Amino acid sequence: MSVPAPQRRFPCQRLRDAARLWRLARRDPRLGWLLLDNLITTFGASFTLIALPFLVMRLTGHALDLGLTAALEALPSLAFLFFFRGFLDRADPAKVLWICRALYVVLNAVLAVATWFGAMTIELIYLLALIGGLVWAVAYPAGRACFGLYIRKGLLPAGNAVFAVASSLATMALPMLAGGLILASDGERGLAVAFAIDAVCVALSLPLIAAVRRRGPVRKRETASEAGTHAAAAIDTGPDPAPLAAGATIPRSYYAYLLASTVLVFGPVQILLPVLLVQRHDSRYLSIYIAQFAGIFIAAGLSAPGVPPALAAVLRKIVLCWSVAALAYGLLGWSAMSGAAAAAQLPAALLAFGVLAGASNYYGIQSLSWLQRSADAHSMGREMTWFSAATMGAMPLATLLTGALIDRLHWAQTAQALAAAILAVALLALLHLPGLRQKKAPGTRVPGAV
Repeated sequence: MSVPAPQRRFPCQRLRDAARLWRLARRDPRLGWLLLDNLITTFGASFTLIALPFLVMRLTGHALDLGLTAALEALPSLAFLFFFRGFLDRADPAKVLWICRALYVVLNAVLAVATWFGAMTIELIYLLALIGGLVWAVAYPAGRACFGLYIRKGLLPAGNAVFAVASSLATMALPMLAGGLILASDGERGLAVAFAIDAVCVALSLPLIAAVRRRGPVRKRETASEAGTHAAAAIDTGPDPAPLAAGATIPRSYYAYLLASTVLVFGPVQILLPVLLVQRHDSRYLSIYIAQFAGIFIAAGLSAPGVPPALAAVLRKIVLCWSVAALAYGLLGWSAMSGAAAAAQLPAALLAFGVLAGASNYYGIQSLSWLQRSADAHSMGREMTWFSAATMGAMPLATLLTGALIDRLHWAQTAQALAAAILAVALLALLHLPGLRQKKAPGTRVPGAV
């Protein structure tokens, strides 16, 4: 018989929960190693993120070449889903991630050397982007599977929240540093240095991945020691809900929600924001990045306490994030209309993009943490491959769709159309959710879970 968890947790209880998490994290350094790995690789990737578009535009001057490069990097994840989706279930995700990182070092080194000596061509960029996309298609789900297998379940929501805040802070600040380096340099030498910095950062992450792998996956240890050795080190999380049957997979409807979130709800921001900055041509609008970080920071704090074990409860949270995003798009559409007051346009954009970033971050932490806790250890790689395809792999579709809408409907009407479409999909989801309310996923409640 299960005992209902308290609905409200007082500050002293939250402090005790945080202290337990901290003590567990100190005894098991894998979370710290993976966090440091994330920070190092994010630092390096920020330089390539800025340098590669500069290089493409300097070589050809055509935005289409830049879009094709991005598509070549993202589309291989879909091929990996259809042809190699069971590969990570048979391999050690940490070993696969280490190999992929080593290949990234080689690719970035080739970029740096070819750019330094003036031997880079657009055809070589296409080839390296395709190879990099293939490596990323394996590395991304391997990294997510590694986090789910090598980190204790009680640390997953808090760990994903810390990852999100650290990545968003790095994404906001580091491109300014990388851009300053590139703009201050002469010719392609600054671009070559940027690629070299990325290669060095990825190389520094290799010992961290190796250290995590030497400790072994914690999920297997928990399965083998259910009788009592794990109880002394684990957090007191309360009774477990009934798990899924052995060998059960995550319902594919879950990935349909993720696909809709990518294509229709949060992916369009990747095009709407840069186009708005170009149209406004006002440096004050760069403060949108600060508003986005504020939204991400708040959402991470709300997500850190835990994630519910039931699939229906997580999907309801996703639909709630959709509704919030629809309101934000509606605000953007209204503020961009010609009849809106000019003084209200910047505050509305700050609020709307901050809310969108917060909703996206909350959705991302909840959905990923639930999947990492709920997926069976033997099928973790397969599920993370599906996750990769439904999120990052579907991003080119979101950007192409949004770009086409902007060309046809203009910016304000596109934001309004997205708001209406999101609300329509949310209504369809409300018809689907009642049938899932009785289904539970394997896992335990963590401190503060609702």
